[in-house]
Amino acid sequence: MNIIEYINKYKEYTFEEKEFNEVDNIVLSILSYLNFDEPIKNINLEYVGKNFLKEHTYKEIASLGLPQKDAYNCLKEVIESKRYKNIEILDYIYLGTQDEQFSAITFKIKKDLNYITFEGTDNLMSGWKEDFQLSYMYPVPSQIHAIKYLNKNIKYFGPKVIVGGHSKGGNLALVSSMEMNRLKQNKIIKIYNNDGPGLRRREFDSKRYENIKSKYVHIVPYNSFIGVMLRNSNYKVIKSNRKTILSHYPISWIVEENSFEEANLKQKSKDLEKSVIEWLDNHNDFERKIMIDNVFKIFETCEITDTRNLKKIKYIIKVIKEVRNIDEQTKDLAISFIKHNFFNKNLKN
Repeated sequence: MNIIEYINKYKEYTFEEKEFNEVDNIVLSILSYLNFDEPIKNINLEYVGKNFLKEHTYKEIASLGLPQKDAYNCLKEVIESKRYKNIEILDYIYLGTQDEQFSAITFKIKKDLNYITFEGTDNLMSGWKEDFQLSYMYPVPSQIHAIKYLNKNIKYFGPKVIVGGHSKGGNLALVSSMEMNRLKQNKIIKIYNNDGPGLRRREFDSKRYENIKSKYVHIVPYNSFIGVMLRNSNYKVIKSNRKTILSHYPISWIVEENSFEEANLKQKSKDLEKSVIEWLDNHNDFERKIMIDNVFKIFETCEITDTRNLKKIKYIIKVIKEVRNIDEQTKDLAISFIKHNFFNKNLKN
């Protein structure tokens, strides 16, 4: 079964009757892709969800991309579910500008348990630039926001906490948990990186990472493209009903009772992981920065601020003209980015 079928199967069970699990982690992390328009504090999910559905149509939200479309479909189900509808949103924040993209939600699952999730990359080019910056910078702006947010929402004498996120949000869950002081870190019982990037070597080899490894679960589909980026330790590899980049999206992940069906990582994902590590090893942070800055200067010159621009031929033609005069490696990076966003947005889920 898929995520939607899981929600319906478990909809009559409270979290006291059936404990919070890795699939619930995905359900709630998917919801972080919805922009609720204003900060939210101490309001239950049913109320927030019904208002959101009144104010936004499916067509409007689906036009933003697959993550938002899937989040909309999940929201419709969870607000009718006994398991989810009474979850309280304790703290929701969204920041989206030309320079940064960050969103987080704290859910009160039950009296002694909160789940904190971070949004992955949405349509803003600022968010995508940060994804690339992970290869040469630590911390990037969204990681700084995540550290501050987690520090604010973990209380010394408060409930236990599970931290998670999808895509870049998974990396934010990992990094923010690493950077907590040890007393607050002790409140964290599980960290889910759901097909998000790993770490640079410096952070991967650090004591801070070592301190949280026993709580850390890195879930990737067996056709992973995003989760194998940078350096990672052991994965939990799971099945997806998609073979392309669409396997990145949790709606395609196959659920077996109350967990994901496990599998083996496909060879192309292993090859991609190896090639990424080779690229990292062959370029220092400064070289990576120059190359990535040059790519995004092209997009700025072409007035591309949103990945949806890459669906329009006129913008693609502009980019092609700009890349003629740059080195081959930077050109390959720019073209790969366009392919990922253009073809991904035009494939049917």
